[in-house]
Amino acid sequence: MSEASDSGSLRIKAFLARKAGPATYLQIIAMAIGIVVGVLILCPTGMARSMLGWLLVAIIVYMIPHLAGLKNVKIKSVYGISFAVIAILIGGTLVGPTYIEENSTTTPGNSSYFTNISYTASGDTITVTADFETKANEVPVIYYMPISMVAFRSVYITADPTIAAMTVSGQNATITATIDSSQLYYICLCMATANSSGDYTVDSGTASQAVLSEWNYTGSAMHYTLTGAGFALLYVMIIFFLILFFATLMRRKMEDTRKKMEADGRLYPQGYGRCEKCGAVVLPGEIRCRKCGTYIDRPDVMKPEKKDFFECSECGAEVPADATVCPKCGAKFDGIENEVIHPDGKIDVSDESTSCPKCGDTVPKNAEFCPKCGYRFSK
Repeated sequence: MSEASDSGSLRIKAFLARKAGPATYLQIIAMAIGIVVGVLILCPTGMARSMLGWLLVAIIVYMIPHLAGLKNVKIKSVYGISFAVIAILIGGTLVGPTYIEENSTTTPGNSSYFTNISYTASGDTITVTADFETKANEVPVIYYMPISMVAFRSVYITADPTIAAMTVSGQNATITATIDSSQLYYICLCMATANSSGDYTVDSGTASQAVLSEWNYTGSAMHYTLTGAGFALLYVMIIFFLILFFATLMRRKMEDTRKKMEADGRLYPQGYGRCEKCGAVVLPGEIRCRKCGTYIDRPDVMKPEKKDFFECSECGAEVPADATVCPKCGAKFDGIENEVIHPDGKIDVSDESTSCPKCGDTVPKNAEFCPKCGYRFSK
C-alpha cells in the first residue's frame, strides 16, 4: 500500500515537472488557479473598487504561479495580461450585468422605515410610492444619482446625489421625479432633516434597499460593466507589474551578487550542495545522495584535487579509490582494468593491484606512488 502510494506520488510529481512549451504543467495549473482566485476575489461587493481589493488580487495573482517556480518575466507578463482580459470579459459580460439585473426590481423589499415600496417608470419620469414610519423632525425623501460604472458587483458613482422631498399623505409618501433614461441610476428612499436653506441632511440609518434603474434605462448595461471591469483591472495590472518589476530587479541584483561571490571564491556555484533529483542537501565530498541514491555530478571547478579518487573509464565519473562499482554507471572495477589519474595528469593503468605498505590502500601494481598517501614505490 505504501509502495503503491509512493509510486503514484512520484508519477504525479514527474507529470507536473514535465514542460509544455516554456512552462511546466505545475506552473500552468498554478496560473489557471491564480486567474480563478483573482476573479473570485473581485466579485464580492466593494472589492473591485477599493485599493485593498486591487492590492490583494495583484499579490495573489502574482504569487500563486511564483510559488510553483515560475520565474520567467515574459511568461509572467503574458499571464498577467491574460488574467486581465479574462477578468474583464467575465466581469463585463457575466457578473456585472447579473448584478444590475438582481438590483433593478421595481418592488424592493421592506426596510425598518419604509414598506410597500413601488417604482413606476414612464419615459424620463418615475413615480415612487411607499408607506413610511414617522420619525421626529425628519421627512421622507428620494435619494438618487447617476452611475458612472459597474465593476463586477460594485457601483462607481461620481456625481452628487439629488435629494427631493416626497409628498406625504398620512403614512404614505409619493413623488414623481425626472431622470434621464439614457443613464443608469442608483435610487433609494430615506428619512432626512431639512435645514433653513432648503437642503436636506440624510439619515443613512433609515435608507431603504438601493435599486438600479435598469427598468428605465434605454442603453446597454455592458457599457457600464465593461468600462467598470476595465477600470478595476487597470489598477490591478499597475500593481501587478510594479510587483513584477521590483521582484525581477531584486532577483537580478541577488544573482549578480552571487556571481561575484562565486568568482571571488566565497560561495559554491549555485546548485552545488543539493541533489538535482530530490533536492536533498548533499554534503561536500559526497558523490551519492543519501535520500534517493542519485549520483552527484559536481562541476569540475568544485572537484577537489583528492589523491583517493579516480575517474571511471566507462563514464568519466569521479570514483573513490576503494570503490568496486561506479556509483554513476554501475561498472565493476574488481578483476577489470584499474586506473588512477594522478594530480600531475599522469595515468596508471593495470589489471593487477597491490596494497600500499604505508596506508594499506589498494593501488594499481604498476603505480609509481600511492594515490592516497603519496608513498613512492621502489622499482
